[in-house]
Amino acid sequence: MNIPHSAHTATEPDGWAVDILLARPGHDQPLLNQRITTRDGLLCAPQAEAPNPLGAGRVALPAFANAHDHGRGVPTLSAGIPDGPLEIWLARLGVEPRVQAYMNAACAFANMAEAGIGAVVHCHNTQNGRALLAEAQGVAQAAHDVGIRVAFAVPFAGENALAYGPDSQLAKCFAHPEHFPQLGATRFKRTLEEGLAIVDELAKLESRTFSVQYGPVGPQWVDRKTLETISARSQSTGRRVHMHFFETRLQREWADAHFPEGIVTYFDRIGLLSPRLTLAHCCWLREHELDLLAQRGVLISCNTSSNFRLSSGFPPITGLLQRNMTFGIGLDGMSLEDDEDILRETRLLRGVAQSLRPGVDGLADKGQFLPQCYDALLRGGREAVVGKDGGGIVQEGAPADFVIVRTDRIMRHKVPDTALPELLLTRLTRQDVDTLVVDGKTVVQNGHSTGVSKPELEHTLDELVGEALARISADKPVVNTNWEDGLRRFYRTGAHCQRTPEQT
Repeated sequence: MNIPHSAHTATEPDGWAVDILLARPGHDQPLLNQRITTRDGLLCAPQAEAPNPLGAGRVALPAFANAHDHGRGVPTLSAGIPDGPLEIWLARLGVEPRVQAYMNAACAFANMAEAGIGAVVHCHNTQNGRALLAEAQGVAQAAHDVGIRVAFAVPFAGENALAYGPDSQLAKCFAHPEHFPQLGATRFKRTLEEGLAIVDELAKLESRTFSVQYGPVGPQWVDRKTLETISARSQSTGRRVHMHFFETRLQREWADAHFPEGIVTYFDRIGLLSPRLTLAHCCWLREHELDLLAQRGVLISCNTSSNFRLSSGFPPITGLLQRNMTFGIGLDGMSLEDDEDILRETRLLRGVAQSLRPGVDGLADKGQFLPQCYDALLRGGREAVVGKDGGGIVQEGAPADFVIVRTDRIMRHKVPDTALPELLLTRLTRQDVDTLVVDGKTVVQNGHSTGVSKPELEHTLDELVGEALARISADKPVVNTNWEDGLRRFYRTGAHCQRTPEQT
C-alpha cells in the first residue's frame, strides 16, 4: 500500500497582507489594510500599508480551535454505521475499517486545517489495543506533517467494555447468550502502569505543536485507582487531563448509583477538578455541580452536533454563560455534515443558546453572546489544547496562529465595523478559508493543505472503506438487531445502576 506523506513545503512569504484584521473579534475594532509578519513562531506588531487596489476582501483573525475530536479520516457514516443513541452506536463501531493511524489522522487533520482549525484535542480511538504507542507515534507524525497544534489524549479505559456493567449482568438480557461469543470473550486490558509508560514515552515527541494529555475516556470506563493516579500525576507534572463526562442520561444514572457522594464531589476530593481539566459534553450536569466546576476553573467542551446526532442532549451552555465559565467548541468527529466546519458548529451552538434564552433581554438582545462565541472558538478551545499560552489573539508577541478568509462570496457590500463580526460568524463557512498559519508556518494556502496531499489520502481511504463495505453481509450486519435489543433490555431494567459486591 502506498502511503501519501508530505506533499510540499510552502515558501514562507515576507508577510501576509489583509484588508481587515480582527485581532480579537467581538471585542476590538477592525484594523484596515494591515501586514502581518512573524518571527520565531511569534507575531510581530501588525503594520499598516497601502490599500489593496483590487479589493480582495481578505480578513485575518486568530486561528480556530477544536476542543474535542477523535481524528476520524473516515466518518462513521461513510463506513455504513448509522447514527443512534451513544450506547447503541458504540456497539456498531466494530465494522469500522482498519486504517493505519498515520493515514487516518493526517486526513482528519488536513481536513480540519482547511476549515481554519489550527489546534485540536485528539482523543484517540485505538484499533489495536496492543499497538497504542505505535498508533500514537503515527498520529504525532501526522500532526507534524499537517502542521496544526495537536494535543494527544492518551486513552485510559478497560472497564465496562460492552455496557455499563459486568458482562455477566448483560448476558442475563439475552435468551440465548451462547449466540453472542463477545459476552465471554477475553479482552485485552492495558494496565494503568502500561498507560502511564506510554504517556512518558510519547512525551519525548512533544514540541511547540504537539503535546500529550492524560485521557481517562470516561468514569464509567475507568476504575477509581486510575482516576486518582491520573489526578496526582496531573498535579505533580502540570499535564492536562481530558475526559468525556455525562454525555448521556444513562451515564448520569450510572454515576448516581456508583458514587453516592456525587461523582463531581468525588472528583474534587481526589484533586481532579482544576483549570488543567477539560470535560467534554456535560449534557447532564446539575446546577450545584456546575457551581463547583466553575469554582475550580474546569473547562467544558460543547459538542452540539455530536449531541444531536447521538441523541445525547444539550450542552450546558446557559449554565456556562451564567457562571462566566471558560468553554470551547468541539466537533467530536461528528459535525452535522461530516465536514469539520467549525464555523457552522459555532453558529449551531449560538442558535441553541439564543433559543434557550430568547427574546427581549435574552442572549441576542444583550449583545454579549457574540464575543463569547468568538472567545469559545478562538481562545477557550485553544486552552483545552495548549493551556493558557497567550494565543487566540493577533497581537505582538502572541503565538503566530491565524487564519485568513475571503469575504468576496459573503460580503458584496461594505458593512459598518460593528456589523462585521456578526456578518462573518453568520455567513462564513470552511469554503471561505484561504490561508492558515500555525507557529508562523503556512499550513493551508489557497484553501489547500501544504503539508500532505489530502486528495491522495482520501483516495486511499476510499478504497479501504469500499473493501470494508463489501464485507458487510446479511450474516454480519452493521446493525445487529438481536444484540442491540439485548443492550436496550439491560438499560431498561436498570442493570447499569446495580453495584457489584466489591463496589458496595
